Amino acid sequence: MSPIVFGRFETVSAAEEAARALYARGFSVWDVSIIPAAGPEARHAGVRPRVVLAACVRRANAGVAAKVLREAGVLDLDRTQGTWDSGRWTDFDPALHGRRRDALADECLDCESTGNEDPGSELEQFVDPQRASHG
Repeated sequence: MSPIVFGRFETVSAAEEAARALYARGFSVWDVSIIPAAGPEARHAGVRPRVVLAACVRRANAGVAAKVLREAGVLDLDRTQGTWDSGRWTDFDPALHGRRRDALADECLDCESTGNEDPGSELEQFVDPQRASHG
């Protein structure tokens, strides 16, 4: 599973402009995918086409992707884990990912990991020697 930052845009051209901005910030064409978010039935019903731009991210560039999408006028911004293969989000599901699910997604995207997978380990490294010196 790959970490993915994604957002919905009103038009393909808006999503393409956001993709160009991501490329300018160091993302490759293999890291960015534009996907139709509405099925054929919605397009036939006269609903404006909407697209999702997804970026496969790493810890260091997730915040960059979120910032670029916000600056490009993304309607909704979210993150998830998904299958990314050959430059495409292969398990994208418009029913799940075409609409915003989590009101806190923007705040979560702003949080960058420190890389410390065990938050208690730094404290333990301090406390254990203290115990040994007092014991």
